[in-house]
Amino acid sequence: MKKTLSLLFLLIIQYAFSQSFIAAGNTNQYVPVVFRSTSPDGGNRTFFISRPNIHEDVMWSAHGIVAITGIGIGWGSNGNSLSVNNFTYGTESGVGTPVISFVGRVLCGKANNDIIVYLRGGITYYYVNATLISNTGSHQDQAGQNLSTVSINDPMYNLPKGSYFGTSDINAQTSNFSSTENGNVGIGTSSPQYKLDVNGKASFSNNVRVDAKLEAKEIKVTLSPTADFVFEEKYDLPKLEDVEKHIKEKKHLPEIASAKQMEKEGVNVGEFQIKLLQKIEELTLYTIEQNKLMKEQQKRIEVLENKNK
Repeated sequence: MKKTLSLLFLLIIQYAFSQSFIAAGNTNQYVPVVFRSTSPDGGNRTFFISRPNIHEDVMWSAHGIVAITGIGIGWGSNGNSLSVNNFTYGTESGVGTPVISFVGRVLCGKANNDIIVYLRGGITYYYVNATLISNTGSHQDQAGQNLSTVSINDPMYNLPKGSYFGTSDINAQTSNFSSTENGNVGIGTSSPQYKLDVNGKASFSNNVRVDAKLEAKEIKVTLSPTADFVFEEKYDLPKLEDVEKHIKEKKHLPEIASAKQMEKEGVNVGEFQIKLLQKIEELTLYTIEQNKLMKEQQKRIEVLENKNK
C-alpha cells in the first residue's frame, strides 16, 4: 500500500511539473534518448519518465513510470552506477502479446555524466528532474560512445517490469542485481527464471538448505583427507570373514550408515563419497589378492598336470 501511494504521489508531481517529447524513430524501434540529471549545484538526482495514458499515440502502447538514479562515467570518474525501477507495461496492438516495456535499456554516458535511456520510438513521454539533451535517434558523445536505434525484437532490449542495479549498463539480459514483478531475484541477470537466479560464481560461507531437487551440470566437493590411506602398507584391511559377519548381522557394509539412518539423518555427500571410495579401494585390494591366489593355483595345477603326463 505504501509503495502504491508513493507511486501515485510521483505521478501527481509529474502531471504538475513534467515536460513532454515524442521519441524519435518508430514504434518498432528502441531509440537512445540522452538525459542529464545533475542538479544546479552539480549533484545527481533521480529522474522520472512516464506514460500515464495507455492510448496516447498508439493503441495499447506501453504505459507506466520508470525512476532512474544514475551517475554517468564522465571524465576521470569511476563512480558510475545505475538504479532503475521500471514499472512499465504494454501489449502490442492490444492482442495481449508480446509484452513490451517502453524502456529497452539504460546506459551510463561516457561524458558529462549523462544517462542514456533506450525508449520505444514514436511515442509521447513525460519527464521530470532531468534535462533532455538529445532525441535524434542516435547519439555520439565526446568520449566516442556511438549509439543508434535498434529493433524492439533485439534480445538485449525490452527491460522487464522490476527493479535493477548495475554499474554502467542495465539491459534485458544483464544487470548486477534484479528483482522482477513475479518475485524472482537475479544476480548477474536481468531476467531471472527462478526465485533466485545467479549468473556467475556464488560463494556461501555457511550452511545452505534446499527443500527440493538440486540440479547442476557439475558439483565439486572439496574434502580432506581422501581414501588413499587404504593403500598404505600399515592399513589394516578388514578380513572378508569379518565383513561377511557384519553384513549378515547389520545388513549394510561396515562404516557405511544403514538405509534407515540415511533416511532419518540424510547423507553428507562429500563424506559419503570418500567412504564409498574407501570400500572400492578395499575391494580392489581383495581382488588383487584373489588374482594372486588364482595365479598361484594355476601354477600348481600346471605342475600337477606335467607330473601326470
